[in-house]
Amino acid sequence: MDGMVTYIGLLFISLIVGVAAGLLKGRFSGRLKKYVSSAITCMVFVLILLMGLKTGSNEAVINNLGLYGLQSLLITVCAILGSIVFAMLFERLFFKDGTG
Repeated sequence: MDGMVTYIGLLFISLIVGVAAGLLKGRFSGRLKKYVSSAITCMVFVLILLMGLKTGSNEAVINNLGLYGLQSLLITVCAILGSIVFAMLFERLFFKDGTG
């Protein structure tokens, strides 16, 4: 339980620091903005790497990869089709006169 509290605390601290940085974004120089952008990109790659390591080390996930892959494909296809259908419905309901 103690580890979970620490983890949640770190998440909230990260969120607060991120919001504070976002509020100050207008005061950043162009050079600092490039540095922050590069740092974010690196962190995303590290996050993806760590997620892959965690997934690859979980034997239950690896043993059921075919099933999970099929479920993921089905969810993705349904999400795409649902987005298309609702976008078309939204357009027909709210932009009847052709003005967008």
